[in-house]
Amino acid sequence: MSTEQQAPVWARPEAFLGKPISGAFGFQDTKGRRHKADSLGALIKLIEKSKLGVDLVWCPEFEHFIAPEELVGLRKTLVKRRAYWARNDISDGKRLSILMGVAFLWASYAAYTNSQGNWKYVVESPTVAITSIMLLIFGLVPWYEGWKELRKQSSRDAAYWRKEVADARFDSWLNGQTAPFTLVLLGLMLVTGVSQWIGAGSMDWASIAVDKLGLQKQTSPAGADPWWRYFTAALVHGNLVHWLMNFAALRYLARRAEVLARWPQMLIVFVVSAFAGGIATAYFLSETPSVGASGGILGLLGFLLVFETLHRELVPNSARKRLMAGLILVGVMGVVGFSFIDNAAHLGGLIAGMVYAAIVFPSSSSVTRPEILKQDRLVASVALIILMATAAYCAFALLV
Repeated sequence: MSTEQQAPVWARPEAFLGKPISGAFGFQDTKGRRHKADSLGALIKLIEKSKLGVDLVWCPEFEHFIAPEELVGLRKTLVKRRAYWARNDISDGKRLSILMGVAFLWASYAAYTNSQGNWKYVVESPTVAITSIMLLIFGLVPWYEGWKELRKQSSRDAAYWRKEVADARFDSWLNGQTAPFTLVLLGLMLVTGVSQWIGAGSMDWASIAVDKLGLQKQTSPAGADPWWRYFTAALVHGNLVHWLMNFAALRYLARRAEVLARWPQMLIVFVVSAFAGGIATAYFLSETPSVGASGGILGLLGFLLVFETLHRELVPNSARKRLMAGLILVGVMGVVGFSFIDNAAHLGGLIAGMVYAAIVFPSSSSVTRPEILKQDRLVASVALIILMATAAYCAFALLV
């Protein structure tokens, strides 16, 4: 094996396309558009004027596209741009923290007044929980991310730039990979989402979804729901916001799992985790009806956390840390919104995905992604058939 082949695929020169023939220098923005320049100075001016992010660049020293962080002459410009965006994030985070903070205090006051001083009602109020989650997501998190970016730029040594190059190459490579089965899964979610919108005739999707397809859990111990509802419940959602959040999370996690661990594992993990999440919520949250793909999504997150930890050479360490940060954010949201967030399904799906990764993928120092075995294709095909049949049934039940 050559030295280049001893590196993970995203770190190899051929990870990206060969550079264009025209233009000694240039960059490709985050929308895929290419901008040519005759010199490094001209390239810097183009990047400084661009309102879009810089995905990849090319220059005479390299035959392929490279991450912008790899071109030493660009680093000063990149630092300035990041600092500018970080300060904007901090500014926006402060403004939205104030706005969402006021909304949170008002919701808390209204809940306290309406309940005649009952703090338990305030803590359990969905409105209070939603405003606090919005404060976290739109205010505090951007504020923190901006502060963290400015803080880490204070020490830009060789180790800093090695990490930045690895991060940039991995993210650009991952975004450039095709993930057809992720698109299929998202398409199935789109089918059920549109069917819910049309079938409900309003923004309130929950009533018709729970009645026809969700886990109703009307008796205890769990078991009142027929087995097929453990699948249908995972493809329908309570409202548009619920669907959008899950769609966005699934888009990233499913793509990452499909690209790194291959498509059969992504489908298997999603189905197994969604089912496990349904079982968990039925037994541990038996009084509250449940819908949503969160169990399968958290299963993919748990799978990636374990899989990438056991295969450390495949992914930069900082990329793995972002997964952990996502898990922490979900946990905080679960604590704040315990009155309406299905933490049992989240935990059940998360554990299922982690256990699956630990059993199927032993620890390895290999830089290559796992091969697709025949039995993986067979099991994944069954999982795909289940998902497609479930989506078709959901659409039929919602529209008829």
